[in-house]
Amino acid sequence: MQLDDRTRRWLPWLLLTVAVVATAAVYAPGLTGGWVFDDFPNIVDNAAIHITPGHSTLAAWVNAALSSPASFLHRPLASITFAINWYFGGGSPWGFKLTNLLIHLLNGVLLYGMLRELLRLRAWMRNAPALDDAAATRLALVVSAAWMLLPINLMAVLYVVQRMESLCQVFMLAGLWAYLHGRWMMLTANDARRDRRGFALAVSGIVLGTCIGLTSKETAVLLPVFAFLAEWIVIGFGKSRTAVSKSERPGGMPDAGGALAAGMPGTHATAIPAARYIEPHAVIPGLPAGQNPESSFSHDKRIWTLFTITLFIPAVLGFVWLMRAALRPDSWAGRDFTLAQRLLTEPRVLVDYLHWTLLPNPMVLSLYHDEIVKSTGLLTPWTTLGAILTLIALVVAAVWLRNRRPLVSLGIGWFFAGQLLTATIVPLELVYEQRMYFASIGVLLAVGALLLGSRKRIELALPRVFVAAVALLWFGTATCLRAQEWSNPLRLAIAEANRHPESPRAVYEAGRLLLIASNYQPGKTLDASWKYLRQAAAIPGSSSLPDQAMIMIADHNRHGDDDAYWQSLINKLRNQPTQQEDISALVSLTNCRASGICQFDLSPLNHAYQAALSRPAPIARLDAAYAAFQLNLMHDDLLATKYLALAVKGDPAEPAYRSDLAALYARHGQTEKALEQIDALRRMNSFGRLNRTIDALERMAEQGKATTGAKTSDR
Repeated sequence: MQLDDRTRRWLPWLLLTVAVVATAAVYAPGLTGGWVFDDFPNIVDNAAIHITPGHSTLAAWVNAALSSPASFLHRPLASITFAINWYFGGGSPWGFKLTNLLIHLLNGVLLYGMLRELLRLRAWMRNAPALDDAAATRLALVVSAAWMLLPINLMAVLYVVQRMESLCQVFMLAGLWAYLHGRWMMLTANDARRDRRGFALAVSGIVLGTCIGLTSKETAVLLPVFAFLAEWIVIGFGKSRTAVSKSERPGGMPDAGGALAAGMPGTHATAIPAARYIEPHAVIPGLPAGQNPESSFSHDKRIWTLFTITLFIPAVLGFVWLMRAALRPDSWAGRDFTLAQRLLTEPRVLVDYLHWTLLPNPMVLSLYHDEIVKSTGLLTPWTTLGAILTLIALVVAAVWLRNRRPLVSLGIGWFFAGQLLTATIVPLELVYEQRMYFASIGVLLAVGALLLGSRKRIELALPRVFVAAVALLWFGTATCLRAQEWSNPLRLAIAEANRHPESPRAVYEAGRLLLIASNYQPGKTLDASWKYLRQAAAIPGSSSLPDQAMIMIADHNRHGDDDAYWQSLINKLRNQPTQQEDISALVSLTNCRASGICQFDLSPLNHAYQAALSRPAPIARLDAAYAAFQLNLMHDDLLATKYLALAVKGDPAEPAYRSDLAALYARHGQTEKALEQIDALRRMNSFGRLNRTIDALERMAEQGKATTGAKTSDR
């Protein structure tokens, strides 16, 4: 059945709408879920984003924008959106998760538009009349729908703090789409004005997409890499040149643009301008074999200059900077693996990512993958070498398929490009599923191009379409099953702990939430909490959080039998790298004792801090936590001042440490030192966000000065 032009124009958007609605329905159960893991430091416990209608000032919003502890860039745009959600919905996670879902759906639409632009360029550059517009639409729709439904992408939607990832991708996808459309304008330009406009759009896509994306997450620096791969594999750095006139072509060779238009179903001869790029070494009727149509082809030096400025130079500088940091021993002080072990382990992780993307299993996918065994050699475990060889084979295949199957080659390239930051020398944790959010586009593009092809007619159409339909159905089903688990925090925690009994975080989270549900009251719920906490504490390499929880149970409103738990906690802090979770455990115990809820002696807590501080290169947050312990519980202002000064030295950009240190100096009449910290706070005072803090500290400094002067005059 032939479709008229109007139907052909609107049908793809109707089908895309169906995919969007289906994705929303699949995710809907998960919107009722709660906060998990890193949601707490970034949102729940981050008072700066808790803006209410009665306290909405410019300073408050700026403070919220710069409040994220996730990065030295603070990811201000993502933090602002969190503050907006809090402003309108308070602490309910429902609005946050709904916003995440809307961002994900927007990304699906942007992905479809970007892929359509890419496929249009592919047809243009390859002189491929067999690349039917309907086939291109089909491939873009299937890849976009599969990506929206893909189970591994759930982490970027229902895990609220990962809005940083999904919001960043909005600008990356939009920037890549703009770049590709700009290149289309340049290649089809028949006048200088259109060519300049196209180049300006291409530059804007990369520059603005990267810069704005960086306000959500550092992943945005990969946008030029994705654009470069599309340029190298699909476009070839060509520029538009007026085609050789018919009279100049050997043997009266027909116009290439007109021939292509005449050969494409559903197009008109006027749809393709006469000015067009012809791929180098393309076989052109009437041109002797092997002769390169130099009059029709040349590289666009502007594109090389663009990537030199936006990619090559920054990549070299960035690599040198990252390598210097990676080679410092203190960069790995909070990790239980070395740089070499990370580089050996990540190939296995990437193979797992491919498996989880193409053959997703809800029983394997998880918020936590901390049970993964580290690779310490090529054969320990033996899968390390196998994974490395697999990845090498994929790279070789991508190069070999560059001219034969460019979409497959590009998909493989995008998969690897998406891992350049998180799977190399940066001292991040080993595994997180949200790191596949863009990389999964590459995987689906490569597989989709192999499965569906780029021609209107598909060989063995029935089995291929059947496989695609089953994949979409399974993706949607698996994501829906995961979303239902995410609909309740306790249900999610217990399910993850039971499926991943060797994951310290998963097992601890089940114990923690059961403890909250029990309200510390004896019974089956508290007994179940004990079970999971003991299990988590016994897992090799687990943090001190399970021990901290058991201490709080034993000493809740009384002094219980806590010696074994303290000994376990102190041994871990002394013998294992200090992680953020360990510092959180110490802070929780300090706050519990300060509030009077916990009745343990202060001596073991002091020993626990000393054990953590004995590790090499203690981080600033640990120094600040110990200072708070000395100040509020031990009442030793001298030690508190010493460790706050160390915290400021370790993290000079954190205003809270400087503020606390200035307050201590002012209290003890050390006015000059207090004013030094106040001056530093003034330099950090963007848009007046620290005005109240600075005013209060100045008053304290003046009072301390007056008190010191009075004491001096009395002598």
